[in-house]
Amino acid sequence: MEMNFHTDEGVRFRKVKANIGIDDECSELEESDVVDRFKEETQEGSQDISPYPWEEHGDRECLYVPSFWDYIKGELTRGYSLDNDELRYTEKQKKINAFLKIPIELEKFLFYGTLQCLEAFCHLSTFLPIRLLTSVIGLLLCSRKWTASNTCDFLKAFIVTVCSCLMTLIDTSVMYHQVRGQGVIKLYIFYNMLEVADKLFSSFGQDIFDALFWSSTHSSSSYVRMFVHLFIAIIYTWLHTILVLLQATTLNVAFNSHTQALLAIMMSNNFVELKGSVFKKFAKANLFQMSCSDVRERFHIFTLLAVVVVRNMMAVNWKFEHFMEMLPDLALVTIAEIIVDWLKHAFITKFNEIPAEVYQDFTITIAFDVIRSRDEKAFSDYSDQVSRRMGFIPIPLTIMLIRVITQTFDFTVTSVQLVFCLTWILLLSLKIVNGIVVLGKACGHVKRYRELQEKAECEIFRKRVLMRKSKSAPNSPRISLVDFSDVLHQTVSNKGFTVSDLMSHWDELNRSLETTPIQEPRRTKSLAIFKSRRDNSLPSHTTNTEKDEKEDASEIADQSKNTPRKRTRTTECESLSDVQAYTMLGNATEPMEVL
Repeated sequence: MEMNFHTDEGVRFRKVKANIGIDDECSELEESDVVDRFKEETQEGSQDISPYPWEEHGDRECLYVPSFWDYIKGELTRGYSLDNDELRYTEKQKKINAFLKIPIELEKFLFYGTLQCLEAFCHLSTFLPIRLLTSVIGLLLCSRKWTASNTCDFLKAFIVTVCSCLMTLIDTSVMYHQVRGQGVIKLYIFYNMLEVADKLFSSFGQDIFDALFWSSTHSSSSYVRMFVHLFIAIIYTWLHTILVLLQATTLNVAFNSHTQALLAIMMSNNFVELKGSVFKKFAKANLFQMSCSDVRERFHIFTLLAVVVVRNMMAVNWKFEHFMEMLPDLALVTIAEIIVDWLKHAFITKFNEIPAEVYQDFTITIAFDVIRSRDEKAFSDYSDQVSRRMGFIPIPLTIMLIRVITQTFDFTVTSVQLVFCLTWILLLSLKIVNGIVVLGKACGHVKRYRELQEKAECEIFRKRVLMRKSKSAPNSPRISLVDFSDVLHQTVSNKGFTVSDLMSHWDELNRSLETTPIQEPRRTKSLAIFKSRRDNSLPSHTTNTEKDEKEDASEIADQSKNTPRKRTRTTECESLSDVQAYTMLGNATEPMEVL
């Protein structure tokens, strides 16, 4: 029988010969037996051939071409079951659930971050003047010493006062009409330029203030350097305030335009942001940086909308009907900002396979900032800590509000003065209540973090999670936070594993704990079970002394290998010296490490 061995039939023919046990060089009788066997298998297999030539039966591929009616019948009667690929569909379901969970976890983080920004903003206009006043009175009465924090408070108040005086040179009404006279496209481009410039100014603004505070409080710094840094800080603050005022003016023009085309274009700019974000590769540190930037951006846009409302309501003598006309536009801008944030973070976490629990890590990280700022040996003020973390600098916003309020209201009127005093008292009360809420939430997050630490002490949880993180486990079994540094200066290194790592594998770890038996540690075995290898391996009639000496030496070496060695265990403080959570919480009486 002539057979083309490069076809599928030739392959099956060779398989039949191999099953029978006949090699290639066979007789004619053996060849005929193989042919008969091949025909029988072919006839048996042809009875259950599927009408679809692309389906597989066993280890052979069907080549039957169906007829027209067989094709119709197969299309109408064929079925499938999703259980055949259960793992794949289960994974898809988890991804969808995580995608829907992202907005909730994101809003929790953004809400808590917004409260921290509000805390820093209210502190500058309420508690900072009170702190400065009590420091001056204590210095005059010789009851308190002048400290470095008092110097920083004085410099902040001095910068706010000088820049507020410089802002009186700028007429906001003239600025409004200059901006309104431009075209829609020009205003759109101008607003985008202002937005980019605001982010750039915020990125290095806190560095300027830190350099000023250090040069003014450090004994080795000269006065010339301090005055140079002070001059640079004043120029920066003044320029940043003008930039923020231009943003508020452009947004006010967009609200007052008749066609509202500019407002629609500015809202569409948020959706353009999706294109530049969701298709990029993001790590957890980069996602944390972007989340902090979103917190600052949301608080910033809310402040600008408040300025727009005050300016427009003052122009119409505070008519409530005009506010109701503005309310749909305000709601539209706010909803667009929220939806864009949801979509952006949902798709970024989906494409980069980041769990939704990562926002709990972010919340715990900024909660530690609150606790660290309340420490007796804190290295900076709380508002400065928020500025470093979020990139939010409250000084330009405060000066801009001072300029808008002083030009909007006439403070020579007694009623205006009374309203201003009541507003300041209300703002002070808001600062106190908000500070209590922020501190209480921080304690709650830290308490929950400690509970997760206690649960993670179990050996099975530590081993399972660390196997997914790295090949070698760290010295400490404790769970630690990702070492997120200041905004725009993120580190790539990761110490230990995070809350999101534990929560994402929580169900799996519980199941493995129930099914996996815990092996007896080697150190609990008695040394009596280790027997001499010579008694089992050497014959009883061996009399060669030289061989005995060699075998005794090898026996001692084998016993030293089999004998359990004493494991040196580092102290808890030494093994957790690099863990941020432990250094801040576990050693409350010790100086905390500044990361």
